Amino acid sequence: MNMKTTRIYTLIAMMVMLAFPSCAIIEINGLGNDYKDLTESQKALVLPLERFEDAQPRWVYKLTMPMLKEELEKQPKAIVRIFNPACRGNACKPLSSFQQYAQENGYVLYQVMISYAGMENAISQAKDFPLFVIDNDYYKTSLQPLYLRYFTNELVGLPRKTKEKDVPKEMDGEFYFFEYGRLTKVTDEL
Repeated sequence: MNMKTTRIYTLIAMMVMLAFPSCAIIEINGLGNDYKDLTESQKALVLPLERFEDAQPRWVYKLTMPMLKEELEKQPKAIVRIFNPACRGNACKPLSSFQQYAQENGYVLYQVMISYAGMENAISQAKDFPLFVIDNDYYKTSLQPLYLRYFTNELVGLPRKTKEKDVPKEMDGEFYFFEYGRLTKVTDEL
């Protein structure tokens, strides 16, 4: 599911809540970062990232763009994958398939979750690699559509607060390819 589809679902959910205010007590994942919904043991698996070299499999590290940009500049070939860990169904491929693609093609892969919803499922698949999550605190908001837009704007080299309508279509995707920190391509599929 690409970022535009995620934003559309979020907008639809917000419209439903406005249309049926008596149903507003229904909790909908995806409007925030969903951290509050984690158990204490799940929260213990989320750590601040200090150094990429120290990141371990089966842990989730809070990631800021300055940290990622600095790391990407060191890598001859890298892919940043931004994904929804709560994805279910046939459209959701195993995380290991993306890791395998990266290894077979000489890339370093950074799999970045957009929220904590579905984190346990993602961790269970991350036996050989660490996972990352957008650090919404860095962007001073817990609204997923907002911090996701800020993160992706900065990732592709746009000013943080660039409006979605002003982002070129070729800059929106799930996979962001880099060579020594320079963006070379954005796609929805590998």
